[in-house]
Amino acid sequence: MAHVKLVGPAPRVSDKGVTFDRSREDKYLYLGAALQLAEAFDIQGEVHDIVYRPKSGELSETVINEMLQKRCPDLDERIKAREEEAKKMVEELRERVEAHPYISEEGKRAWLKNIDVMKDYYLQYITNETAYECVLERIADEIERARIEEIKVPMKNQFAMVLHELGQRLENRKPPIDMEFHIEQHAGEGLVAIVKLRHA
Repeated sequence: MAHVKLVGPAPRVSDKGVTFDRSREDKYLYLGAALQLAEAFDIQGEVHDIVYRPKSGELSETVINEMLQKRCPDLDERIKAREEEAKKMVEELRERVEAHPYISEEGKRAWLKNIDVMKDYYLQYITNETAYECVLERIADEIERARIEEIKVPMKNQFAMVLHELGQRLENRKPPIDMEFHIEQHAGEGLVAIVKLRHA
């Protein structure tokens, strides 16, 4: 079974070295919150409201991986397909570097070495992203199946970002599920995200 772990933002590699694209964060940061939400949606029959109160703070790497086995049993196949794409992209990048007419041989060697150094990092980044997308897909499936109309979750532990990205997936479904998102202050709970869902 694939194993997720924290790596960091998406790497960018050149002949000058390695930098990181802070606008493309490691999805591992959101995986714990997504898995906790997935548990809240583990329901039978048709339910219209979901109120989720997290049982704990951040989940450990071990717990995240155990929960992933339950939520995404086909994760290995998904990752394998993505890894093949990634390996192809790396090979194409290597070919472009080797054929680049304006970079010295020394610069090409440095660039190729940087690609090799970051290969495992990049594959882990893709593994984390694939796992996160799988969990969001499972939540979207459950929302559609149970025809959930309202979700309430606390505005902490990355839940807001997970809900935002979940909304994008719901809107891209056929038929789409519209999502309206707002925040309220609740006594004793702090800020709570209220999500209204409209099914076609």
